Amino acid sequence: MFSLFTKEWLEQIISRLVLENTLNRLKDFGGIPIFDKPIIGIADGDDPLFEEFLTVVSPRHLIPRNFLNKKFPGSTDLSHVSVVSWALPFTEEIRRSNLSGTWPSRLYSLARNNGGTLNYEVSHQLKEILQKHGKAGVSPVLTEEYDAFRSPEYTFASSWSERHVAYAAGLGHFGLNGCLITPIGVNVRFGSIITNLPLEPTPREKGSYKAACLEYGGKNCNQCIKRCPVNAISKNSLDKEKCYARKKSIEERFMEEYKNTMKLFPHPIVKNGRRTTGYSLGCALCQTGVPCEREYPELLLKEGS
Repeated sequence: MFSLFTKEWLEQIISRLVLENTLNRLKDFGGIPIFDKPIIGIADGDDPLFEEFLTVVSPRHLIPRNFLNKKFPGSTDLSHVSVVSWALPFTEEIRRSNLSGTWPSRLYSLARNNGGTLNYEVSHQLKEILQKHGKAGVSPVLTEEYDAFRSPEYTFASSWSERHVAYAAGLGHFGLNGCLITPIGVNVRFGSIITNLPLEPTPREKGSYKAACLEYGGKNCNQCIKRCPVNAISKNSLDKEKCYARKKSIEERFMEEYKNTMKLFPHPIVKNGRRTTGYSLGCALCQTGVPCEREYPELLLKEGS
């Protein structure tokens, strides 16, 4: 039994909220699970990296301490601010289904949508658990301050980037495709919550923020480039417009069929200040059939090695 309010306690709670939830089973595919056991990382809410996100993500990106002060004004001890980030890894059967073809599999598409619904529920339930214990807890993506929007400088941006927050929490490094490579791979979904628990931050490996990517380490990988069917990934950057157009084409091609033939669960969708409830499909071909699919491709490449 873990002590209350520790990283191990949180990891146990988040694992239970994921693995024991009926949403983690796909009845259309015999009840197979969507996610395996998650991992979590901790960031200090006062880490200067969050200030850097105002430049590298968006000037509208939320600062953890400021945000917690706004949500819990005056009456709560905010001497400590921590950010808890988690990564939910897709199971092997779902990853394997997305290895062939130029379109994402039915199984992956259902898992991605319903996994998103589950992830929102985990965020909500964890917030409720913390607040029942008298602790502050808020998940930015569940609040009115969260927005995902067009950005003149970054093409697409948000006021709370789960990938960048996961990086701040020591959960991985970025790859060519813009995804975060974690110890359990790149094919994951992220979530997070801000709390006043005094938690020890997870150390970040020194060196480049791209340190886990073989290509950036001089290993001539390029597998995610080859996996992208619309040439959105290059050695220099990710073309977000091409990637987004690919997502829209998938939804236009398959959404109605999938809604009529499988049990898709709705979840919140936020775009440019508009809040709706709906469904979401994606691609993720660049996250399977690559060396970083389910692990670091090799030991972290140190900067300059």
